[in-house]
Parts: sequence; structure tokens; C-alpha cells
Amino acid sequence: MQLEPVKRYLASEASGPFFLFVGDADYTAVQGELRYMGLDAMSASDFCRDADRLPDLDALLDRLSGARVNTFVRGLGEHLGLAGGREAGRHLRRLKESSFGRTKVVLLLRGLAAQAKELQSDPRFDDRRYWVMGDGRCDLSFIVTPPSMKMEALPGYKAMLSSLENGRCGAITVNTGARLDSELFVVKKINSAYEGIRLMTVGFALPGSCGSESQWDELLAELNQNNGSFDKLFEKQGFGSALDSNFYSDISSGGYRSWLYFLFLKCRAGALSNGYLRYVLEKTDEFKSFEDNILHKIMEIHHTDKQFDAFYRERKVLIKDFPDSAIANFVVNNRRDVSESIYRLTDSSKPEREEIIAWLSRHGTDFQDFDVRKIYPLLADYLGRYVFKCPEIADLLTDYFEAYKRQKLSNTIEPDFSALVEDLAKSPRKFNRLPSRNEIIDGLDKPGCRMYWLDALGVEYLGLIEALAQRHGLSLSVSIGRADLPTLTEFNRRFFDDWQGPKSGSDDGLDAGIKHKRPSACDPQNKNLPVYIEEELGVIESVLKQAAVALRYGEYKRFVLVSDHGASRLAVLGSREEKYETDTKGEHSGRCCKAFSPHDLASAIEENGYLTLADYGRFKGGRISSREVHGGASLEEVVVPIVELSLRGNGVIIELAEKSVTADTKMGAVIELFINMAATDVCVILGGKRYAAEKEMKEANRYTVKLPDLKRAGKYEAEVYSGDNPIGRVTINAKGKSGSVNEDFDNLF
Repeated sequence: MQLEPVKRYLASEASGPFFLFVGDADYTAVQGELRYMGLDAMSASDFCRDADRLPDLDALLDRLSGARVNTFVRGLGEHLGLAGGREAGRHLRRLKESSFGRTKVVLLLRGLAAQAKELQSDPRFDDRRYWVMGDGRCDLSFIVTPPSMKMEALPGYKAMLSSLENGRCGAITVNTGARLDSELFVVKKINSAYEGIRLMTVGFALPGSCGSESQWDELLAELNQNNGSFDKLFEKQGFGSALDSNFYSDISSGGYRSWLYFLFLKCRAGALSNGYLRYVLEKTDEFKSFEDNILHKIMEIHHTDKQFDAFYRERKVLIKDFPDSAIANFVVNNRRDVSESIYRLTDSSKPEREEIIAWLSRHGTDFQDFDVRKIYPLLADYLGRYVFKCPEIADLLTDYFEAYKRQKLSNTIEPDFSALVEDLAKSPRKFNRLPSRNEIIDGLDKPGCRMYWLDALGVEYLGLIEALAQRHGLSLSVSIGRADLPTLTEFNRRFFDDWQGPKSGSDDGLDAGIKHKRPSACDPQNKNLPVYIEEELGVIESVLKQAAVALRYGEYKRFVLVSDHGASRLAVLGSREEKYETDTKGEHSGRCCKAFSPHDLASAIEENGYLTLADYGRFKGGRISSREVHGGASLEEVVVPIVELSLRGNGVIIELAEKSVTADTKMGAVIELFINMAATDVCVILGGKRYAAEKEMKEANRYTVKLPDLKRAGKYEAEVYSGDNPIGRVTINAKGKSGSVNEDFDNLF
């Protein structure tokens, strides 16, 4: 590098300093060349009296005046540039008039090339006094943070100036309290940790409202420890791209880590597979609102919106671990729009399940585009039509309990049903056609069998039990019996006491634990509605899980689920006090009492020294239950199931042996089934009715089913049972008797 103007200056008689304006590209090399030419270096930073003080320029001039060797000064240009153009010009003019005798002083000035033109206004200041080397371009920029900020930066003005003197270029971050206000350099002042994070991380665009000042401070400190990398920081915290089972705990602690997880989600929103979470993150700028928004933002979307179904499922994943207190708040707020509220509820929490039952109790289930199964499958299984298969009174029980469950949910008694109950209460009573529960249990094959007594388990739950058994891979055989009268536990526990094999009970089961004594924890707005159904379904689901586990451990071959009696919600709703004053106190809400005579009660049955009411009447003196009662002889109280559970085999194939099925308007249709397993008591359920199958004698694995009610062409779905076990489904494509030409005509009828 040839510094000819400097060499001429050194050889001249000039007593003033030489102004050498340089840019970033030449700054370090020029210093080396000046040293080679014999000049000593003097650093402006050496005149800073402490770590964060500006250099004392008077002291620097005094030092230069006393210098005995040729000297070049570095750092002065950057310091003057940071002072601004006006201040830099004033000091440069002062230096131009300075004299150092025979000692030569070269002022190495980076970043001040633009100031050379101003100095040239003096005709005495010519190329013997200054030189702009190259284009003099300087791209220094400064980020200034207050000394208290925990940001990776040079500690104070002196350290910054020293770094510049040693040739540092580009962007420089400094912690300083010095006032830097210059138009010659790009100076960005950072007044908060959030602003610091925005500057030190590429692409970070979250608003400051996402966090508090203290949270941004802590994050800034952590980023400094991780080289400004969010990726490294998130990795250390264990945050992954997939939502795991800890979502709620990750967002709910209220601490720094939960807030950081919120930022992680905001930063990664575009890559998240959960669309509802992305939607909520877009709508949420403050962490304190995040948890509430997860719960409530679904209310902004109408159930007919094309995004709703996906958002509903994705939100359900997110809220599954939210506490009941938070869910209860959502439930209340969700009531603002009654017609929409039902679609948003899930079966993930007790408050929501109770709210579903309460809503359906008020508004019913029969309305457009609503399916209970989508929001509460367990309730749908309970409400579904269960087709009884006992030959004695199967059709009566099927229709009766479908209607009973509907009214239990709606919390009303329909007039036609009330009349039916009154009729059934009169002698002869049809439930007497059923064998007693004790007779059925006495006839069971007991080796390898465990008994489980679930108090107050009525036949109303058989549809639910059937669905749960299928879900858990269990085979079931259901027998329908009757309890002893009165339907009090003390008269209906011999089956359990006499059982010689392994046995267990369920504490209060569905009886005292739910139907009578347990205090309600539900919303007071729903206290008079049958929201306790939620607890009943939970108990039965738990028992079926227990049965599945016990059977799969192999300790038992069969699990027998039995009950002492059923219970009635409608007997509470339709309670009517009888006219008789008796000397005996009505028991179990007055559904039975000690026998007395004379009386003219057609609905009363005398047995075991008691009078038991078969309608919805009540003897005086009994305490009225707010939920359900037993002790009487209505079908829901007296008809009980005996359910045998065992492990089910796999690989069942069921299909129509003949694909062509003809529907006759008079005779109906006949189908032939092929079943690849040994099946007994095969039947088909079609349109809610049971049709028995006859095993063909000539062909193995073939069964013929007469369907006298299938009289029209069309496509039908039928469920096939072996005993009480649903073993498969078949699709029947029926054509009219005259063939496809006459199908449209047949369909007119």
C-alpha cells in the first residue's frame, strides 16, 4: 500500500496535523502501514476516564502537543462521527488550526469523508493537509442499549471505541448511558428487552403485547446464552412440533416456561397441524388471554361453517385436560346463543357432559342436522333403541324402554306412556312371564365365572352395555329376569350372598351413590334436570373396562354382571300420593309399604308382607327423592338384566349368500346369510325389529331369514346378532318382484 500523500506530509515542514480520511476497507491496513512508516499509535479510547465516559479531547491534544515522535491517532473519527456532523465539524476545525511543532501527527479519520469538503473551504487546506483514500465508504451502525439491559453487547463507551480502533466494522451493540445522536452513522436506541430481541433475531415479528417487561427481560437473557437462537432455546425447554399430552400443563402454570411455550406456538403457528390452535394463535396477542381463547374462540364459528367440524375435533384434543372450573366458565358463556351452544359441547369434561344432557332435556334431540353421537357417543349408545330378544315380552320391552329413556332425558311423562304404565300395572302383569333373576343365576355355568353386583342396574342400560362390550372386544349373553317384590335390596340379594365363586360389588353402584343420596355438583341452573345420567354412564363404562381387563388377564373365563333391582325417574316425575292413611310409613319414597287391608288399589301387589305399587303412585309418609326411586313394580324397577361377558373371537365374516334379493309387496323378502363361525340364536335387526334366522340343514354355515316387513325395493342396512352379540352388518339391495322395470311403481306403495 502506497501512502504517497502521507509520505510527502512527513517530509514537509508543516506543523499542523494531516487529515487522512479512510473507509472500512482500508482502515486496518492503513494502521499497519503507518506503523511501518515509523509512527506511533495513539488511541482515543485511552482518554476515556472510566468504562462509560467519552474521551477527553483536551487531554488528547495536550498529549499530542508533548509528543516527541511522529504519531497517528485512531478512534477519533468514529468518536466525532457519533457526536454528529455539527459537533464533528467544530472539532475538526479546531484541529486544523492546531500546531505540534516538528512532530508530525496523522489523524486517521474513519466515517468522516463527507466532512473533508467543509474543510476545503479554507484555501490553505489543500492536498498537502488531507487525503480521502478511495471512496471513504463507512458502513458502521450502532445499537445502543441501557447499561441495565441483559443483552450481549460491548460494556460501555470505552470498550466500544477500543473495538472500533482495532478495526471492527458493521453493526455494533453497546451498553452505554452516553448520549449518541448522530446523523453520520445509523444509531438505533433500544429502550426495552423486547426491542432488543427484535433486533438480535431474524424474522421475529411478534408484538410486544405478547409478554410483560419482566418476561421479555428473562427471554433476552436466555437468548444471549444461546447465541440469539430461538431454536436452541426451545430445544432446551423440550418443546416439540407435535402437541403432546402435556398441552394444558405447558400453558397453565402461569410461569415463565408457560409463557415461553406460548411464544413457541406463536413462532411455529404456520407449521402446526392443529388448525384450531393456529386460528386461536392468530387471534391472541396476550398470553393471559390464551387459555380462555382456546376454550371460547370456537364460539366465533357457526356450526355450518366448513371449518367447524375440523376445529371442533382439534379443540377437543386441546381441552381434554382443562380443569372443570375452566370448563364451567366456558359452559356458562356458551349459553349466549342457545341454538348454537349444543354443537360446541364435547364429552371431554363432566361440566360439558352435564350441559349436553341439560340442553337435550330442555330442547330434545329431534332437530335438523344434529347427531348426539358426534358430541357424546356414550349418551347416544344409552339412548339408542335396544331390541330385546327374550321371547316372552320382547316387543313390549323394546318399545317401552326406548320411550322410557326418551322421557327420562326430556324430564317429562308423555300421556300415552302414562296410560301404558297404568294398564301394565293391572293384573295380570306381563313381567310375571319372565323368569326370576334367581332362577336364571341358579342355572348359570359357574366354574371360571366371576360375579359383579351393580346396584340398581336396570335394563335401560343394555344398549350402552352392548356398545361398550363390542368396543372392548367382549362377547355378551343377556338374560332378562324379574326382581322379587318389593324391589328393595334386602329382598333381592340372595343371588349374591349364595354365590360360591369369586364376586364383588360396586359400593353404592348406581343406587345410593347416584340416584338417591349423592349431592349434586352440577350447575344450579340444571339441578332439577336429569344431569346425573352423566354419572350413571360413567359408572357403567368403568365396570365394562374392569370386566375387559379381568378377562384379558385370564383369571376368569366369564364376568357376570347382575343387579338387585332397577330404578325409576318417571315415578319421581309422575308421583301421585294414594288416598290411604296407613299405620305404616311409606318406604323408598312411598313406592311400597307394609301390607294392610282392605284396599282397592288395582296397581298394588302383595308379596313378602309388603304392598308394592306397579304404577307411579306413592304411599303417604315416604320421603320424595329428587332423582330416582325403587321399591315399586314398574317395568324399570322390576325387570333386571343378567349379563354374561367373555372374550370375543376375531375374523368373523358375514355376507349374503345370494346377492339378489326380491321384495314382494305381500310376502316381504327372504335372505340367506353365510357366517364363517359357529353361531347360535342368530337373528337380524332391521328397522328396529328382530327377525329370527333358521339354520339350513343341507348347507353348513347358512342361515335363512324371513323379512315379512321388507316389501319395497331399496337399500337396507341390517345388523346380525348371535344371541345378544352383534357380530356384523349386511347391506340388502332389494329389487321389486317384477324386476327393475317395476321398481318405481313398487316404491309408490
